[in-house]
Amino acid sequence: MPLNEHWLSFDVSGQRLHGMLHLPQQGSAPHPCVILLHGFTGNALEPHRLFVLMARLLAEHGIAAFRFDFRGSGNSEGSFAEMTPSRELEDAQAALRLLETRGDVLDRTRFGILGISMGGMIAALTVGLESVKALCLWAPAAPKVMLRGFQSPEMIRGAFAAKFAGAALQNGIIYNSEYNVLDFSGNPVSSAFFEDTCGHDSVASVKKHQGSSLVVHGNADPTVPWQIGQEYADALQTKLHLIDGGLHTFDNLQHQAEVHAVTLAFFQKSL
Repeated sequence: MPLNEHWLSFDVSGQRLHGMLHLPQQGSAPHPCVILLHGFTGNALEPHRLFVLMARLLAEHGIAAFRFDFRGSGNSEGSFAEMTPSRELEDAQAALRLLETRGDVLDRTRFGILGISMGGMIAALTVGLESVKALCLWAPAAPKVMLRGFQSPEMIRGAFAAKFAGAALQNGIIYNSEYNVLDFSGNPVSSAFFEDTCGHDSVASVKKHQGSSLVVHGNADPTVPWQIGQEYADALQTKLHLIDGGLHTFDNLQHQAEVHAVTLAFFQKSL
């Protein structure tokens, strides 16, 4: 039997975003629903189909899931060079508004958010503005991780090109003088991204969340140290589930199974 999955599109500031709504095949509507927010340079699939498999697992157990591409990522319109946390926050809020219109199949009183990496940071910012029942963060990033040494918008504007011109950065990141962007493996990141990030405090924002919460992090994460996950857990007054040997996107079958299982159990209990 084909899965109960449907493409959904919505517009933000004149640009179209695309996503997939996974609905349970059994059980009576309206269903609880989890919105999945992907990471920096990622998309609604995430590595080794991490988000696809999570969404289908939720649907299999009676919980709807909506995963979508932020503007400038995946199938959605826009340029990655325009990407900022504020824009992704707008996208996440617009996704919530879209799902609230689907009262025939979704229970708006039982919404959850799952964010990975920078998507975790956006999820933390979102719950500072929106009321959701459950929040799960996977290896969540924070502004101090994303800023890479920049300390203020003035520093960024005054030194963006000079700081990086001619220099090879970590993981092969280079400065592209033609477009005045950082080249993250073919993804253009502008100074506006760093300037905007300076204006956010996701750890403080997440303290406004009134519902259930869970933080999952690999203790061998080379991209976002697990101590950042601990900061979020402390702010939420919740537990940090550490995956022993886990990397940033839980890159083996055992770790993937663990993160999926603990997340499913959390949403089943919380929604």
